[in-house]
Amino acid sequence: MIATISRYIAVFVLAVSCSGPLLVSVAAAQTQPAPKDEYVPVSQLPPQEQFPAARLVISAYSFVIVVLFLYVVTVARRLTAVQREVERLEADVKRTSRA
Repeated sequence: MIATISRYIAVFVLAVSCSGPLLVSVAAAQTQPAPKDEYVPVSQLPPQEQFPAARLVISAYSFVIVVLFLYVVTVARRLTAVQREVERLEADVKRTSRA
């Protein structure tokens, strides 16, 4: 029970920490003025109007990698438990077939 609760807390903390850069970029996008009708290269924009795409991409990939790692760990733990159960059942079958 405690292990399940701690897993849920860990996933919640991870989700909150990964969504931080997204929330900052959304807040920054809301404070920007309306776009102009003419093209302006990114190199000529002031720093507060440039979109921080690299941070968002890194955050997204790190979130996916961490979630994938956690999934693989949980599947490995379940597989180990199933393997132990199969070995126990095989031993029981051998023991009962001898008697």
